Amino acid sequence: MKKLLLNGGLISAIFSVFGLIKTTISGRRDWKLALLWASWILSLIALVASANDPDDEDNRE
Repeated sequence: MKKLLLNGGLISAIFSVFGLIKTTISGRRDWKLALLWASWILSLIALVASANDPDDEDNRE
């Protein structure tokens, strides 16, 4: 869990979602907005998957 929380990608994803929410509230609702949300979700999934890699030697006991 510590590896996930201290990851720079997670910190970046947290801060980028604030701009994405602001764009969602104030901007037009079109395909570009849906694409932004999809890319943010996919990057978050990739981040969690890489942090929970079972082949990582740091996680072995």
